[in-house]
Amino acid sequence: MDIKVREKGLSYEGDAEYAYRLIESIREAYGYNEMPKMLNDFVFSIEVTLQNIGVLDEWFNKIEVA
Repeated sequence: MDIKVREKGLSYEGDAEYAYRLIESIREAYGYNEMPKMLNDFVFSIEVTLQNIGVLDEWFNKIEVA
């Protein structure tokens, strides 16, 4: 499933699974520490979009399909 996210000067358009891997990689790169606000807002927007389509639950955990 494809998603579109725009947050300030950043945007993502593409596969939802790749978006999930992208946000995990970004968080890992920052060591799960605070990142710049603009980037944090972008990651959060992707996470909310992934929640809305059922990839993440209300606590931002990935929903595993059996």
